[in-house]
Amino acid sequence: MARLALSYLFKRPVQLLAVLGVAVGLMALLSVLAVMNGLIDMNRASIRGPLSDLLLIPAVTTELPRWKDYQTALADVDEIQAFAPHLVAYAMFSQDYAKVANKYSGIQIIGIDPELEMQVNDFGQNLADGKVIPIDGLEALKDPFSVGDDIFAPPGVVVSDDFMKLLGGFSDRRTPVMKLGSLPAILPPAGEELRPHNTEVQVAATYAGRDFRAALDRVYMRRTGRNSLHYDLLGSKAADFTEILIQLKEGVSHEQGKSAVLAALANAKLPSVGGDQGGSLQTWEERSGSLLSAIENERRIVTLVLFFIVVVAAFGLFTTISALVREKIRDLGVLAAIGFSPLRRGLLLLSTGAIASALGCVLGYAGASYLVANRVAIEDWVYGNFQVRVFDPNLYVVDSLPAQWDSEKALGLTLATFLVGILFTAVPAIRAALFSPVKALRYE
Repeated sequence: MARLALSYLFKRPVQLLAVLGVAVGLMALLSVLAVMNGLIDMNRASIRGPLSDLLLIPAVTTELPRWKDYQTALADVDEIQAFAPHLVAYAMFSQDYAKVANKYSGIQIIGIDPELEMQVNDFGQNLADGKVIPIDGLEALKDPFSVGDDIFAPPGVVVSDDFMKLLGGFSDRRTPVMKLGSLPAILPPAGEELRPHNTEVQVAATYAGRDFRAALDRVYMRRTGRNSLHYDLLGSKAADFTEILIQLKEGVSHEQGKSAVLAALANAKLPSVGGDQGGSLQTWEERSGSLLSAIENERRIVTLVLFFIVVVAAFGLFTTISALVREKIRDLGVLAAIGFSPLRRGLLLLSTGAIASALGCVLGYAGASYLVANRVAIEDWVYGNFQVRVFDPNLYVVDSLPAQWDSEKALGLTLATFLVGILFTAVPAIRAALFSPVKALRYE
């Protein structure tokens, strides 16, 4: 039966167009999905970059939280590899230079301890990769906010390369100055004058911002001490930290880490988080849950939409097998006369469609795998011959075609494509099974 099904399929080469349609449809689906996976993986890495495994925000109490208390509580937790404080504030900045005059924007200023920060995320690597105002040697990584020996110089800050490009008027200065204004940590009673806290800072270095969403408004500054966010902008009435980034040891799950941190806070008699007093203890994925969910939902929608290409290609199989039934009516009558039961006649046509579907799936899977594995060479060839870049670095935050091949999902979609092909060939196969042998032999 298989040999007869193959002869039916390959006797007329035009019927192979249905196989080609399935192959092209599946190849497009798997290739685009691999690119989507690469983009999502890159997005997750960029979101994870400035964060850490866990993020602890202390509960709100009448007394300001003190970093030393939390530092002591977390120091001996076995599950923790490293932790670092953040002092987060929001400010307005302005400049008077001609090229950027009248530009005002809100920015997020994060006060950090550089050496601790480099232990919990990729801040050190991003700093080393900065290009507009690069850090001056490895020793400078220990104090990236240094602006020289002038004790009267404004405090130093670190901004992203993208931030500096946006402020093009600063490009001719080594240490551009920014004017900052922020609300006081504690607002005055009603009726009293509200005086914002103002200061000037200068850009000491730039970092390579992997998270393009935050790169344009995230500014780093020394947390405490002289020339710091706490001292120069927020004032002594402000807390000396607002959140803690926690890096867990390898092999420790997020749930184990959470339990250990909560136990350490309870043992130190520090306010529990997550209750009526607020505060939180989240993983980096929970912190960015809405964004990650939106990205994952986009992947599902794209997969569903592209799968309709496969469905449309399967119509080609339906047309091919239907035409084959009409063409082979007399053959079916002869087969019935020599003892082929209706079931065997139906299986013959179903086998023909199954072989065509399987062949299209194999070609589509192999083609997609080849395209993904050789995407860089193919992209260079397209650019060399047609001067077209899929991801133009002048327009996108990536400069090459990312991709991540997921064999499990690719095989699942390939199997789904094969089953769709079987489903579409079942109707003409049933028709062949139910066709009257007498009418088939008399067919002209």
